Amino acid sequence: MKIIVIVLLLLAGAIIYNHMYRKKMYREIDRLEAWKIALMNRPVPDELSKMKQLNMTGETERLFEQWRQKWDDIVAVQLPDVEEKLFDAETLLDKYRYTQAKALLRDIDQWLRQIEEEVQLMIDKVHELIGSKEQNRVEIEELRAMYREAKKTLLAYRYTFGVAAAKLDEKLEEAETLFKKFEELTATGNYLAAREVVHSLKKELSEMKAMMNEIPELLTECQTTIPAQLEELFDGYQEMEQGGYILDHLQMEQQIKEKREKVEQYVQMIRDLRIEEAKQGITELKEEIDALYDLLEKEVLAHQYIKTEVPRIEEMLHMLNEEAKETSEETLFVQQSYCLPAKDIEKYRSIEKQIHQLRKRFDIIQTRIFEAKTAYSLLKEELEQLVAQIEIMKEEHEQFRETLQALRKDELVAREKLEEMKKKLSEALRLVQKSRLPGLPESYTLQLSEAKGRLEEVMLRLEEKPLDMPAVNEALEEAKTTVQRLYEWTEEMIEQASLVEKVIQYGNRYRRRYPAVQEGLEEAESLFRHYDYEQALEQAVATLEKVEPGAFQRVQQMLQEERSSEK
Repeated sequence: MKIIVIVLLLLAGAIIYNHMYRKKMYREIDRLEAWKIALMNRPVPDELSKMKQLNMTGETERLFEQWRQKWDDIVAVQLPDVEEKLFDAETLLDKYRYTQAKALLRDIDQWLRQIEEEVQLMIDKVHELIGSKEQNRVEIEELRAMYREAKKTLLAYRYTFGVAAAKLDEKLEEAETLFKKFEELTATGNYLAAREVVHSLKKELSEMKAMMNEIPELLTECQTTIPAQLEELFDGYQEMEQGGYILDHLQMEQQIKEKREKVEQYVQMIRDLRIEEAKQGITELKEEIDALYDLLEKEVLAHQYIKTEVPRIEEMLHMLNEEAKETSEETLFVQQSYCLPAKDIEKYRSIEKQIHQLRKRFDIIQTRIFEAKTAYSLLKEELEQLVAQIEIMKEEHEQFRETLQALRKDELVAREKLEEMKKKLSEALRLVQKSRLPGLPESYTLQLSEAKGRLEEVMLRLEEKPLDMPAVNEALEEAKTTVQRLYEWTEEMIEQASLVEKVIQYGNRYRRRYPAVQEGLEEAESLFRHYDYEQALEQAVATLEKVEPGAFQRVQQMLQEERSSEK
């Protein structure tokens, strides 16, 4: 029974789905039918009839016939075919051939889309053709005004256009020809072709207007301004040569000749109306002329530099040489008292040699200045390099002098440090005496002797002539380490001895009750009397901690309180 119900439900579902799908397909057929009718009712004939107000000749007549035939084909052939295909789709639906019906409806949709695009394009073209007549009329009047203005300007100011006037005349004649061509095309109904002529005229006249704005200024540059600059440049060059400047390296005459030739080339470009090329070339030429002016100015400035700086540089070298002599004497004096490292002596010899070479180079430059065969700019560069090297030598020389001065300073510092270490050693001995120790361990005595020996070695090093400061500093560091170690040992030893006494005193309360305490403390006392304070402290603490854990900490606290009260 359940199976029958399920089958019936499925069957009912299938029938409902089939019914809904058929309705959907019929709605699609209705939509396509409405689309077809809308296309058939598009106002194409009305749009085409508007063309009759134009000259129905030539291009206009041809386009009219072409579009009318296309519309007739759509209405009489293509749309009826669509109608037939829609009927076929209904037939397929009635026969439940849904797949074929769906494919056919898809093809019809694409076909109607293509027809609609063709119809819209046709209407747009009609509008363009009709609109082009009015647009051409408006724009051609503006272009005629531009043409008249250009012709009037050329006639009134012909002299300002110079060599370019003839080519401008030709441009105007070409424009006149295009105007005639426009009239002919319009009269014969070729409005779209006339539109192209309007575009050409607009381009030509705009370019011509821009040229006529620029040509007078460019000709002024080529015929007046630049030649005057070149003439002025040449006069300045000759005047400087007569004034003793060496300018052969500039090849000024050849440069000026080449630039005059370039001016002629740019004039020819203007004559041929190659205005952009001429403009770019003139801009570059002006930059080149400015560069030549800069080169001449560079020579003038170099000459001024040489006149003012040569005496100053000579004074710099003289002072450096005098300072080097003083340093040489100081070095000999210092060597009597101090041992200079070989690298420092070598460095100073190098400084002396370089100072001598700088003087020789300066003398050569002075000779070349006197001979007047070298450009001032080249001499200036050499002098600038020489000054830079003098500054380097001054710095290196000053560093060497500081090295010499540092030797005496290092000696004084070493002596101060020696005195500090002597005081520290004396302080250690004073602490020992104040502590009233029964004696000193042999190892401590040996360390004390070593510290004294280290200090003695430093004193001997400081008395050597010449004084070897690296050796002094090395001995000083060894002595400092030894004395510091002894002082720390002294403090530790005194502290241990004090603690041993306090621990033994504290532990005496347990001697009678605990034989082990009696034995341990006696051993600690024996170690104390033999000056082994470290072992004595370890023995005493170990003995006391067995009977009273934490006792050593309490002893330390008691000792600290006693010292605080003494202060």
